[in-house]
Amino acid sequence: MKKILIFEYITGGGLIEKKVDNSLLFEAEFILNSLIETYNYKVNFFCDYRHRFRHKKGAIIVSNDNTEIIYDSKFINKYDFYLPICPETHMIYYTYLKKITDSVSNMNLSSAETIFATSDKLTFRQICNKKNISNPDSFDIGKRNQLYIEKDRTSCGCVNTRIVKDNQTDTKDKIIEKYIPGQSYSVSLHISHKSYNIMSINKQITQKINNSIKLKALLVNIYPSFRDHLFHFIDDILNVFPNLRGFVGLDFIEYKGELFLIEINPRYTTSMSLIERCKKKHPLDYKYKKTNDYTGKSCQLKLI
Repeated sequence: MKKILIFEYITGGGLIEKKVDNSLLFEAEFILNSLIETYNYKVNFFCDYRHRFRHKKGAIIVSNDNTEIIYDSKFINKYDFYLPICPETHMIYYTYLKKITDSVSNMNLSSAETIFATSDKLTFRQICNKKNISNPDSFDIGKRNQLYIEKDRTSCGCVNTRIVKDNQTDTKDKIIEKYIPGQSYSVSLHISHKSYNIMSINKQITQKINNSIKLKALLVNIYPSFRDHLFHFIDDILNVFPNLRGFVGLDFIEYKGELFLIEINPRYTTSMSLIERCKKKHPLDYKYKKTNDYTGKSCQLKLI
Protein backbone atom coordinates (compact mmCIF):
# COMPACT_ATOMS: atom_id res chain seq x y z
CA MET A 1 0.00 0.00 0.00
CA LYS A 2 1.40 3.38 -1.05
CA LYS A 3 2.32 5.77 1.76
CA ILE A 4 1.13 9.33 1.11
CA LEU A 5 1.93 12.54 3.00
CA ILE A 6 -0.31 15.61 2.59
CA PHE A 7 0.45 19.21 3.53
CA GLU A 8 -2.63 21.44 3.24
CA TYR A 9 -1.33 24.88 4.16
CA ILE A 10 -4.30 26.31 6.11
CA THR A 11 -4.95 23.24 8.26
CA GLY A 12 -1.45 21.78 8.21
CA GLY A 13 0.69 24.25 10.11
CA GLY A 14 1.33 26.91 7.50
CA LEU A 15 -0.29 29.47 9.80
CA ILE A 16 1.32 28.49 13.11
CA GLU A 17 1.44 31.56 15.41
CA LYS A 18 -1.09 33.29 13.16
CA LYS A 19 -4.85 33.57 13.52
CA VAL A 20 -6.67 31.26 11.11
CA ASP A 21 -9.40 33.00 9.10
CA ASN A 22 -12.55 30.91 9.51
CA SER A 23 -13.67 31.86 5.99
CA LEU A 24 -10.72 29.88 4.62
CA LEU A 25 -11.34 26.77 6.68
CA PHE A 26 -14.34 25.30 4.86
CA GLU A 27 -12.61 24.74 1.53
CA ALA A 28 -9.32 23.79 3.21
CA GLU A 29 -11.01 21.09 5.29
CA PHE A 30 -13.02 19.88 2.32
CA ILE A 31 -9.85 19.52 0.26
CA LEU A 32 -7.97 17.70 3.00
CA ASN A 33 -10.85 15.37 3.82
CA SER A 34 -11.15 14.31 0.17
CA LEU A 35 -7.59 12.98 0.28
CA ILE A 36 -7.32 11.40 3.72
CA GLU A 37 -10.59 9.44 3.68
CA THR A 38 -9.42 6.31 1.85
CA TYR A 39 -8.72 2.63 2.44
CA ASN A 40 -6.55 2.22 -0.65
CA TYR A 41 -3.66 4.38 0.51
CA LYS A 42 -1.94 4.91 3.83
CA VAL A 43 -2.31 8.67 4.25
CA ASN A 44 -0.65 10.87 6.84
CA PHE A 45 -1.09 14.62 6.95
CA PHE A 46 0.44 17.58 8.71
CA CYS A 47 -2.08 19.10 11.11
CA ASP A 48 -2.03 22.41 12.98
CA TYR A 49 -2.18 21.61 16.71
CA ARG A 50 -5.24 23.90 17.00
CA HIS A 51 -7.24 22.17 14.26
CA ARG A 52 -10.06 19.72 14.96
CA PHE A 53 -8.57 17.12 12.59
CA ARG A 54 -5.68 16.62 15.04
CA HIS A 55 -7.56 13.64 16.48
CA LYS A 56 -8.01 11.94 13.11
CA LYS A 57 -6.01 8.88 12.16
CA GLY A 58 -2.84 9.82 10.32
CA ALA A 59 -2.48 13.33 11.77
CA ILE A 60 1.08 14.56 12.29
CA ILE A 61 0.80 17.43 14.74
CA VAL A 62 2.60 20.67 13.87
CA SER A 63 3.07 23.06 16.79
CA ASN A 64 5.35 25.90 17.86
CA ASP A 65 7.89 23.27 18.92
CA ASN A 66 8.30 21.58 15.52
CA THR A 67 7.35 24.12 12.84
CA GLU A 68 10.30 23.06 10.66
CA ILE A 69 8.87 19.58 10.11
CA ILE A 70 7.02 20.80 7.01
CA TYR A 71 10.45 21.50 5.47
CA ASP A 72 12.16 18.33 6.75
CA SER A 73 13.14 16.53 3.54
CA LYS A 74 14.53 13.51 5.39
CA PHE A 75 11.14 12.96 7.01
CA ILE A 76 9.11 13.79 3.90
CA ASN A 77 11.15 11.48 1.65
CA LYS A 78 10.16 8.45 3.74
CA TYR A 79 6.82 8.51 1.92
CA ASP A 80 6.05 7.28 -1.58
CA PHE A 81 4.38 10.54 -2.52
CA TYR A 82 4.26 14.01 -0.99
CA LEU A 83 1.48 16.42 -1.96
CA PRO A 84 1.74 20.03 -0.74
CA ILE A 85 -1.35 22.20 -1.31
CA CYS A 86 -0.67 25.89 -0.77
CA PRO A 87 -2.41 29.08 -1.94
CA GLU A 88 -0.82 31.27 -4.59
CA THR A 89 -1.59 34.36 -2.46
CA HIS A 90 1.54 36.40 -1.72
CA MET A 91 3.51 33.73 -3.61
CA ILE A 92 3.15 31.31 -0.66
CA TYR A 93 3.14 28.20 -2.85
CA TYR A 94 6.13 29.32 -4.90
CA THR A 95 8.13 30.28 -1.80
CA TYR A 96 7.43 26.96 -0.08
CA LEU A 97 8.24 24.85 -3.12
CA LYS A 98 11.40 26.83 -3.83
CA LYS A 99 12.63 25.98 -0.34
CA ILE A 100 12.10 22.20 -0.58
CA THR A 101 12.32 21.31 -4.27
CA ASP A 102 16.04 20.46 -4.33
CA SER A 103 15.86 18.08 -1.36
CA VAL A 104 12.40 16.47 -1.63
CA SER A 105 12.36 13.74 -4.26
CA ASN A 106 8.86 12.25 -4.06
CA MET A 107 6.69 15.02 -5.52
CA ASN A 108 5.01 15.23 -8.91
CA LEU A 109 4.59 18.98 -9.22
CA SER A 110 5.05 21.77 -11.72
CA SER A 111 8.48 23.38 -11.83
CA ALA A 112 9.14 26.33 -9.52
CA GLU A 113 9.46 28.60 -12.56
CA THR A 114 6.03 27.50 -13.83
CA ILE A 115 4.46 28.03 -10.42
CA PHE A 116 5.93 31.54 -10.33
CA ALA A 117 4.64 32.31 -13.83
CA THR A 118 1.12 31.12 -13.03
CA SER A 119 0.96 32.68 -9.55
CA ASP A 120 1.96 36.18 -10.68
CA LYS A 121 -1.03 37.22 -12.79
CA LEU A 122 0.87 39.97 -14.61
CA THR A 123 3.64 37.60 -15.70
CA PHE A 124 0.99 35.03 -16.63
CA ARG A 125 -0.88 37.50 -18.84
CA GLN A 126 2.32 38.59 -20.57
CA ILE A 127 3.16 34.97 -21.42
CA CYS A 128 -0.36 34.30 -22.75
CA ASN A 129 -0.21 37.39 -24.96
CA LYS A 130 3.24 36.52 -26.27
CA LYS A 131 2.24 32.93 -27.06
CA ASN A 132 -1.24 33.76 -28.45
CA ILE A 133 -3.26 32.01 -25.75
CA SER A 134 -6.76 33.54 -25.62
CA ASN A 135 -7.18 35.51 -22.40
CA PRO A 136 -9.09 38.66 -21.35
CA ASP A 137 -6.70 40.83 -23.39
CA SER A 138 -7.89 38.92 -26.47
CA PHE A 139 -11.53 39.79 -25.86
CA ASP A 140 -12.96 42.17 -28.47
CA ILE A 141 -14.69 44.94 -26.55
CA GLY A 142 -17.07 45.92 -29.32
CA LYS A 143 -18.97 48.43 -27.21
CA ARG A 144 -18.40 51.67 -25.35
CA ASN A 145 -19.44 50.66 -21.87
CA GLN A 146 -16.80 47.99 -21.40
CA LEU A 147 -16.37 46.87 -17.81
CA TYR A 148 -13.14 45.68 -16.28
CA ILE A 149 -12.03 43.34 -13.52
CA GLU A 150 -9.67 44.43 -10.77
CA LYS A 151 -7.94 41.62 -8.86
CA ASP A 152 -4.92 41.04 -6.69
CA ARG A 153 -1.76 40.35 -8.65
CA THR A 154 -1.08 37.27 -6.50
CA SER A 155 -4.20 35.62 -5.10
CA CYS A 156 -6.33 32.53 -5.58
CA GLY A 157 -9.94 32.14 -6.60
CA CYS A 158 -12.19 35.21 -6.53
CA VAL A 159 -10.48 36.78 -3.52
CA ASN A 160 -10.60 40.60 -3.81
CA THR A 161 -12.03 40.44 -7.34
CA ARG A 162 -14.35 43.29 -8.31
CA ILE A 163 -15.92 44.91 -11.36
CA VAL A 164 -14.76 48.44 -12.20
CA LYS A 165 -15.68 50.87 -14.99
CA ASP A 166 -12.28 52.40 -15.64
CA ASN A 167 -9.40 50.79 -17.47
CA GLN A 168 -6.85 51.77 -14.86
CA THR A 169 -3.16 51.00 -15.01
CA ASP A 170 -1.80 47.87 -13.35
CA THR A 171 -0.12 48.58 -10.02
CA LYS A 172 2.42 46.71 -7.93
CA ASP A 173 -0.34 44.73 -6.17
CA LYS A 174 -3.33 44.89 -8.54
CA ILE A 175 -4.03 44.07 -12.17
CA ILE A 176 -6.85 45.22 -14.44
CA GLU A 177 -8.32 43.04 -17.18
CA LYS A 178 -11.35 43.13 -19.46
CA TYR A 179 -14.61 41.81 -18.08
CA ILE A 180 -15.96 38.98 -20.25
CA PRO A 181 -19.76 38.51 -19.94
CA GLY A 182 -19.63 34.75 -20.42
CA GLN A 183 -19.91 31.61 -18.29
CA SER A 184 -17.05 30.64 -15.98
CA TYR A 185 -15.71 27.08 -16.04
CA SER A 186 -12.72 25.10 -14.89
CA VAL A 187 -11.15 21.85 -15.96
CA SER A 188 -9.35 19.59 -13.48
CA LEU A 189 -6.32 17.79 -14.90
CA HIS A 190 -3.73 15.32 -13.76
CA ILE A 191 -0.61 15.75 -15.87
CA SER A 192 2.24 13.26 -16.17
CA HIS A 193 5.42 13.57 -18.20
CA LYS A 194 3.91 12.43 -21.51
CA SER A 195 0.13 12.69 -21.14
CA TYR A 196 -2.74 14.07 -19.10
CA ASN A 197 -6.12 12.93 -17.82
CA ILE A 198 -9.18 15.15 -17.57
CA MET A 199 -10.52 14.47 -14.11
CA SER A 200 -13.59 16.64 -14.65
CA ILE A 201 -14.98 19.72 -16.36
CA ASN A 202 -16.71 22.06 -13.93
CA LYS A 203 -19.11 24.98 -14.03
CA GLN A 204 -18.39 27.88 -11.70
CA ILE A 205 -21.46 29.65 -10.37
CA THR A 206 -20.52 33.19 -9.42
CA GLN A 207 -22.41 35.92 -7.62
CA LYS A 208 -21.99 39.69 -7.86
CA ILE A 209 -22.30 41.50 -4.53
CA ASN A 210 -21.68 45.28 -4.55
CA ASN A 211 -19.47 44.91 -7.65
CA SER A 212 -17.45 42.15 -6.00
CA ILE A 213 -17.41 38.74 -7.66
CA LYS A 214 -17.74 35.74 -5.36
CA LEU A 215 -17.64 32.04 -6.20
CA LYS A 216 -21.03 30.83 -4.99
CA ALA A 217 -20.94 27.16 -6.00
CA LEU A 218 -19.24 24.53 -8.14
CA LEU A 219 -20.98 22.05 -10.42
CA VAL A 220 -18.40 19.31 -10.94
CA ASN A 221 -18.21 16.72 -13.74
CA ILE A 222 -20.33 18.27 -16.46
CA TYR A 223 -20.29 17.57 -20.20
CA PRO A 224 -20.55 20.92 -22.05
CA SER A 225 -21.20 21.29 -25.76
CA PHE A 226 -17.71 22.72 -26.35
CA ARG A 227 -15.96 19.64 -24.92
CA ASP A 228 -14.20 18.77 -28.20
CA HIS A 229 -12.94 22.34 -28.57
CA LEU A 230 -11.62 22.14 -25.01
CA PHE A 231 -9.11 19.41 -25.91
CA HIS A 232 -7.42 21.73 -28.43
CA PHE A 233 -7.50 24.55 -25.87
CA ILE A 234 -5.75 22.37 -23.28
CA ASP A 235 -3.14 21.21 -25.79
CA ASP A 236 -2.31 24.81 -26.69
CA ILE A 237 -1.91 25.71 -23.01
CA LEU A 238 0.32 22.73 -22.25
CA ASN A 239 2.52 23.59 -25.22
CA VAL A 240 3.10 27.03 -23.70
CA PHE A 241 3.50 25.71 -20.13
CA PRO A 242 5.24 22.35 -20.74
CA ASN A 243 6.41 21.97 -17.13
CA LEU A 244 2.95 21.78 -15.59
CA ARG A 245 2.74 18.52 -13.65
CA GLY A 246 0.48 16.68 -11.25
CA PHE A 247 -2.86 18.14 -10.22
CA VAL A 248 -3.64 21.30 -12.21
CA GLY A 249 -6.78 23.39 -12.57
CA LEU A 250 -7.49 25.65 -15.55
CA ASP A 251 -10.03 28.46 -15.09
CA PHE A 252 -11.59 29.83 -18.25
CA ILE A 253 -14.62 31.69 -19.57
CA GLU A 254 -16.73 30.55 -22.53
CA TYR A 255 -18.32 33.35 -24.55
CA LYS A 256 -20.13 32.72 -27.85
CA GLY A 257 -18.12 29.58 -28.51
CA GLU A 258 -14.72 31.08 -27.72
CA LEU A 259 -12.66 30.05 -24.69
CA PHE A 260 -10.59 32.57 -22.73
CA LEU A 261 -8.01 31.39 -20.20
CA ILE A 262 -8.31 33.24 -16.88
CA GLU A 263 -5.96 31.42 -14.52
CA ILE A 264 -3.89 28.29 -14.10
CA ASN A 265 -3.90 26.78 -10.61
CA PRO A 266 -0.82 24.49 -10.47
CA ARG A 267 -2.10 22.55 -7.46
CA TYR A 268 -4.88 20.37 -6.13
CA THR A 269 -8.10 22.42 -6.24
CA THR A 270 -11.49 22.42 -4.54
CA SER A 271 -13.21 20.96 -7.62
CA MET A 272 -11.00 17.88 -7.42
CA SER A 273 -12.33 17.23 -3.93
CA LEU A 274 -15.65 16.06 -5.42
CA ILE A 275 -14.15 13.52 -7.81
CA GLU A 276 -14.80 10.53 -5.58
CA ARG A 277 -18.40 11.59 -5.02
CA CYS A 278 -18.95 12.14 -8.75
CA LYS A 279 -16.92 9.32 -10.32
CA LYS A 280 -16.34 6.78 -7.54
CA LYS A 281 -12.57 7.06 -7.79
CA HIS A 282 -10.15 8.58 -5.32
CA PRO A 283 -8.20 11.61 -6.63
CA LEU A 284 -4.92 9.80 -5.94
CA ASP A 285 -6.00 7.09 -8.39
CA TYR A 286 -5.05 9.53 -11.16
CA LYS A 287 -1.53 9.72 -9.79
CA TYR A 288 -1.25 5.92 -9.78
CA LYS A 289 -3.19 5.45 -13.05
CA LYS A 290 -5.98 3.44 -11.42
CA THR A 291 -8.56 5.01 -13.68
CA ASN A 292 -11.56 3.64 -15.54
CA ASP A 293 -14.07 4.91 -18.07
CA TYR A 294 -16.84 5.46 -15.53
CA THR A 295 -18.67 8.63 -16.60
CA GLY A 296 -20.19 9.32 -13.21
CA LYS A 297 -22.60 12.06 -12.28
CA SER A 298 -22.51 15.80 -11.68
CA CYS A 299 -22.11 17.00 -8.09
CA GLN A 300 -22.62 20.45 -6.62
CA LEU A 301 -20.72 22.14 -3.80
CA LYS A 302 -22.13 25.34 -2.30
CA LEU A 303 -19.44 27.72 -1.10
CA ILE A 304 -21.50 30.71 0.09
